[in-house]
Amino acid sequence: DSIIGVTTMVANMATAGAMVYLMYKLSKQKEVLPSPGVPQWPAYAGDAYGGRASDKFVRQTTPLETLGDQAFLEAKVHRTGSTEAQVVFKGAGGQSKDVIIKDSPEAIAAMKVVFKKLCTSSREMLSAEDVRKVHNLLGEPLFESDIPAMLEFFHAEQATDLVVTFDMFMSWWSQLHDSSADPDGYYSQERYRQRFKVLQSRLKDPNIARIDCFPEGEETSRRYRIRFVHDGQPLSPWHDVPLKNPDGSYNFICECKKFEIATGEPFNPIKQDVKNGVLREYKWGDMLFNYGAFPQTWEDPKVISEETGCPGDNDPIDVIELGTRQRPTGSITRVKIVGLIAMIDSDETDWKILAIALDDDRAPNIQDLADLDAHMPGSTAALTHWLRMYKTAEGKGENKFGFSGKPQGAAVATRIVEE
Repeated sequence: DSIIGVTTMVANMATAGAMVYLMYKLSKQKEVLPSPGVPQWPAYAGDAYGGRASDKFVRQTTPLETLGDQAFLEAKVHRTGSTEAQVVFKGAGGQSKDVIIKDSPEAIAAMKVVFKKLCTSSREMLSAEDVRKVHNLLGEPLFESDIPAMLEFFHAEQATDLVVTFDMFMSWWSQLHDSSADPDGYYSQERYRQRFKVLQSRLKDPNIARIDCFPEGEETSRRYRIRFVHDGQPLSPWHDVPLKNPDGSYNFICECKKFEIATGEPFNPIKQDVKNGVLREYKWGDMLFNYGAFPQTWEDPKVISEETGCPGDNDPIDVIELGTRQRPTGSITRVKIVGLIAMIDSDETDWKILAIALDDDRAPNIQDLADLDAHMPGSTAALTHWLRMYKTAEGKGENKFGFSGKPQGAAVATRIVEE
C-alpha cells in the first residue's frame, strides 16, 4: 500500500508540473501572437521612420466600390492601435495625379448621394450648371467670373454639357477646398463635413430639392427680382414652399439685406424694398444675422394681437436665422425655432422669430432661448438693441416691443407661427 501511495503522489506531482509548464509556454506564446484583427507587423515597418517601436505601422488599401472604380481607402495602422485614413481617387478626372480627400468614406458617400440626386440621366454625369446649383444649395454661390474657369476645368464647351463624373466633381471640390486656402482648418472641421449630410436629407423631399431661383434685372435697380422655379415652372416661395418638413423643422426663405417677398406680385418673387421711389438699405451698422420669412404664414392686419395690442403688418412672419454662415438670397434652409422677439413697428405687430439652421455646428446644443444665451452669450440682447435702434439712422424713432421688451422662448414662438 505504501508503494502504491508513493507512486500515486509522484504521478500527481508530475501531472501538476506538466500543467504548470504548459501554462507557462502558452503565456509566452500569447505575448508573441498578435491579437485578433491586428495586423502582423513586419520587422522592417517603421525602420525608415526612426526605427522606434511607436513609429511602426502597416499600410492597408481597400477599394471603395460604392464611390467608384477609382476610389480607395488608404489607411496607416500604427502599432499603438491608432489609424490614419484618407480616401484617394486614382487619376481623378483623367488627371495624372491622385486626388486625396481627408473626409471619411461615410461623408463622401453622402456627397455621392447628392451628386446622383442631381443627375438627370442614367449616365451619372452632371453639367457645369448642375455643379453651380450644388454650390448654391450649400451656400457657396459662384460668381459669374468663376464660370469660365469651371468650364475649362471640366473641359466643357457649354455650361449644359453633361461631362462631370463624380471623381471629376471630387477633384474640383478638392481644389477649391485645399489646405493651402484653409489656414484656419475650417474645411476639415466636422461642421463643414456635415453640410452634405444635411443637403442629402433635404434632397429626400423632391419638392424642395427641385426648387431653384434665379435673378432677373439689374441688382441695383427697382426692377431687380429673384424668381423661383420648380422643374422649370414658376413657383411662389410664399404659397408653394411648405412651412414644415416631415422631421418637424421649418423652411426658412432667406431674403437678406432690405429685401422682401413681393406679396402683391404674381408668383411673389423677392425684391428690394422701395419707399418714395428709392431702394431701401439698412443703415444701422452691419447685419448680425440672416433675415427672411416663413412661407405660408401671414400677419393679419385685421387681428389685434393680445401680446402687443397691435394688428399684424400684412406680411409673412419674419425670421432671424442665427447661424454662423451667411445664406444667399433665395435659399431655402431647414431651421428649428428657438425663440421670438415681439417687435412693434409703426403700431403694427412685426414678429421676429429666432431660429437656427440644422446644419449649424451649434444647432444640436440650442433648443430654446436659454440655450441660445448659454452658447451665444449676449446675442438676444444685441438683437433686441439692433431692432430697437436701426430705424433711428433714418431719422425715425425707436421701435417698441411687446412682452415688456423681453424675448420669448421656443414654445411661445412656435405657438405664434402655428396660429
